[in-house]
Amino acid sequence: MAIGTLSLGAVSCNSLFDNLEGDLSKISGEYLAESEAGLSRMMAALYNKIPMGAFSEGEKNTDNATDTQGSAISVGGTSFWDYTTMRDVNNLIKILGTSKEKGTISESVYNTYLGEAIFVRAYYYFGMVKRYGGVPIVTEPLDDKYDGDKNEGLYIPRSTEKETWDFVLSELDHAIALLPETRSDGEYRADKWAALGLQSRVALYAASVSRYWKKAEIPSCEPVTKGLTYMEESYAKAYYTKCIEACETIINSGRFSLYQPEPQSLDDAVKNLTNLFQTREACEWIFGKGYNGGVQGDTNGFDWKNSPMQAKFSGGLGVWKWGCYSVNSDVADLFSNYDESFNAVDGTVKTLLWGDEKNWLPQVYSDNKTASTQWYQGYPEAKDPFAKKDARFQAWVIYPGCTFRGVQITIQGGLWDNVKGLQICGSEKDYITYTNAEGQEVKVYMYGAESPDNFSGFHGRGRSNDGSWYTTGFGIRKFLNPNAAEQYSVVPWYDIRFTEILLNYIEAIVERDGTNAGKSKEYLNAIRRRAFFHDQVEANLDNVLKERRLELMFEEDRAMTMHRRREFYRQGTDVQEYQARRHAIIPVVDVRWGAPQYVFIRANMFADDTDKQPIAYSVQAENYYGPISNYIKNRLVPNPSQLL
Repeated sequence: MAIGTLSLGAVSCNSLFDNLEGDLSKISGEYLAESEAGLSRMMAALYNKIPMGAFSEGEKNTDNATDTQGSAISVGGTSFWDYTTMRDVNNLIKILGTSKEKGTISESVYNTYLGEAIFVRAYYYFGMVKRYGGVPIVTEPLDDKYDGDKNEGLYIPRSTEKETWDFVLSELDHAIALLPETRSDGEYRADKWAALGLQSRVALYAASVSRYWKKAEIPSCEPVTKGLTYMEESYAKAYYTKCIEACETIINSGRFSLYQPEPQSLDDAVKNLTNLFQTREACEWIFGKGYNGGVQGDTNGFDWKNSPMQAKFSGGLGVWKWGCYSVNSDVADLFSNYDESFNAVDGTVKTLLWGDEKNWLPQVYSDNKTASTQWYQGYPEAKDPFAKKDARFQAWVIYPGCTFRGVQITIQGGLWDNVKGLQICGSEKDYITYTNAEGQEVKVYMYGAESPDNFSGFHGRGRSNDGSWYTTGFGIRKFLNPNAAEQYSVVPWYDIRFTEILLNYIEAIVERDGTNAGKSKEYLNAIRRRAFFHDQVEANLDNVLKERRLELMFEEDRAMTMHRRREFYRQGTDVQEYQARRHAIIPVVDVRWGAPQYVFIRANMFADDTDKQPIAYSVQAENYYGPISNYIKNRLVPNPSQLL
């Protein structure tokens, strides 16, 4: 918490609040405070520090996905400990008061800017309390407390965790009262609805931590006994109520709605769910970040890193890797299938004619022949097992045999004949032959083609995969341009969208009042109807949490949900039900019975797994709270992970 000058982040002259990029770090706060334009630049710099995790790919550290080359599941999540930036926002609030007194800005402009600054500061503190528990609450520049060589005024003790959660919510109450309902000075600037949306998220987080803190109870130590990393279940009801009230204000305003809530066909639903993440749809948008410059330095970079090898950016970037986002095959099982009436039925991918669909090969790269003892379901085409999947799966996931950017995506990892038997993830030159109906001999290659440029999965897994081919059988499609890969993507980031508000409401009211409470069933099934499901499900906690995981998949919500509900922690017999490893489904061309067909073999994704039931992970309860930075220098009580 050292004293420092106003350190402005990056801001673009192109469009301050559309992309929040550029460099103003050498311009003094006093100079910028002489005009409203200068104040806007200062504000934009602080927006850029909001720890929203835009396109940070945090779900690669959860059970939803993994980096193609492998990444561990981690409780860490997004963290934020930056009192230099906190000082910047406090200094800006002080400067705003001076600017109003000088007549540089009017009273109404002052109120709007103050509301924005308080909103930003609340987001900063949210980023800290969810990761560290109680933190020092500083609401003014610390140099105002400077006391010569003693520096006594700089040492602010940590507030309790509950006090910190309550501070964030009260800050947002203040921001809600100050911010306008509409803005004409930048569509990415916070308004009243952004503050309400963030408040619903914060209150739900605090409620969940309160209700589930004992699920991962920390052994007694100083930060627990002082309430710095401690919440009681009795706090939960009031927080759930705060969440519900914020959500109802947004919902009842009539300003927002689900994007294209009544598709006329499954194809319409897939198209709508694709388009939603290509532009800023005002009906869904509550707060987020834009990338409107379309030039280097003004891009999220997501598209050309995560496009499949067969439909990648072709701009000669050389060493850049493609297909870096591999989606856990369990996700494919999680999405429901449609029956003939478009009701939801179990979506577990059928790989066996009969038997346990949780029977995994030890690892993807394996010459293990245990798979040969199973009787596999054969499919004429690789896409067939996924033909009846939830529209969201089809819109947001790359899967074997799907068509993307006009290319049929080949994801294959094995061959099976009566001569060599089962071969998995060998060389791209490996092939088998069969005789087609015309009597011609046809070669079938290990990965579906001889050239690595012509397939998108499994190449070199366990040997030399450089990160360019999916290693689970699935990749991400959400956020990718459906027409062509982009080096400089301008797809915006929905940090808070209307669907989340509905889900926050549903979860909070079901947790507080029980199954089908309030309008939970109506809202839950409205979300499902947009995905073209025609049946109605009960708004119980299991259905709510499943729908949340599906709808917000890849939007950085999974890690937050697991963290706030203490779902990274397992004990007792429950440990055996929660696997540390992500899984793969390997499409294999099988010619043992004549004409080729596809069979699908389940395997553990990580190359170093050694058995079919890898050890379930659990984290020590104290690791839900991150280590406090420089706690000795700043005279702070450290967190349990630094003591136990």
